[in-house]
Amino acid sequence: QHYFIQSNLRMFLNKKRYILPVFLFMLPVVISLAAIRHIISFFFRALKPKNYPPVLRTPEESFAGLNSLGYSFPPNYVDLCGGNLHLPRVHYVDEGPKNSERVILCIHGEPTWSFVYRFMIKTLAANGFRVIALDFIGFGKSDKYTSPDMYTHDLHTLTLRLFIEHLKLSKITLVVHDWGGPVGLSVVKEVPDLINSLCILNTVLPCRDDTMFKHLVNMFHFMSWSAIIFVCQTHLPLGYLMGYAKVDYETSKGYTAPFPNYRFKAGVARWPQLVPMLPCGNKRIVEDMRSTKRFLRGFKKPVLMMFSDDGISGDGASKELFKSLFPHGEDIPIHGGGYLLQEFKGEELATHLTKFLRKHSTVS
Repeated sequence: QHYFIQSNLRMFLNKKRYILPVFLFMLPVVISLAAIRHIISFFFRALKPKNYPPVLRTPEESFAGLNSLGYSFPPNYVDLCGGNLHLPRVHYVDEGPKNSERVILCIHGEPTWSFVYRFMIKTLAANGFRVIALDFIGFGKSDKYTSPDMYTHDLHTLTLRLFIEHLKLSKITLVVHDWGGPVGLSVVKEVPDLINSLCILNTVLPCRDDTMFKHLVNMFHFMSWSAIIFVCQTHLPLGYLMGYAKVDYETSKGYTAPFPNYRFKAGVARWPQLVPMLPCGNKRIVEDMRSTKRFLRGFKKPVLMMFSDDGISGDGASKELFKSLFPHGEDIPIHGGGYLLQEFKGEELATHLTKFLRKHSTVS
């Protein structure tokens, strides 16, 4: 029944002429529900203070059965330190020959983890590339802060930068998807000499001066997701939401495995709040997005853009933004990939990326 409702809801939302009226109708409803929830939560917290540890580690048994879903990679872990700051343990997948001339570094989005790249990883590694996919803190097999306040844009960019430095990676092809785009592309301007090429999948580069009107459809989906999080906070029904992304029930267990209960979902609840889609967005992040855009306009290295024609942040204003930033880039539309195009078109994406890299490299 849930999947029947989701299917009809998707058909309804695909009719763009309904988006603005529905948004205007739903906004006061969501705000009212959120206000009620926060009032109840205030009294609940007063009666029962939280006493859980600041950092949690998802039990290994939560990931049992992922082999049958295609995620059979041995885990790798690293402890990252930046000055006096010691970050929680970070997990990553590292497949393919370690002496490969080109390293492909895959950056996930929200609310996914390295699991989403499993099909691409296998094909790319079989084609002779070293493929690395990390889990950001709060996601996948990486450790998780229990307080949403610990998650910041700076935390994610610092994690990625320290990760690259720690593994001494160079000649990187950076693959970004969803919210991994704003993080990964921000880091590109900090380590440009280490980046050889970019692969951009269904992502955005939010910057409020070009978002309010041009990205109205994407904004609706983003505001809907943010509204759900605003109401549910860490009690997000991730399994149901993965069904909305057309992921079947068994596969959705792979995506929700890192989050056995609400205490593990603080990172998922926080990340959308770090995306400055509205004028009241975080000014520091807004400026970082603007400076990232300015830098990328001068990025002349190879760029491959693969956006689905039917997904959130797919074929539309977001894609046109990247085409304007990278007029020299190669654009390959992906038919029917949806929001999670790596899930449904992973082998196709990997094949296109392999051809692209071989065209721009001596790797054979």
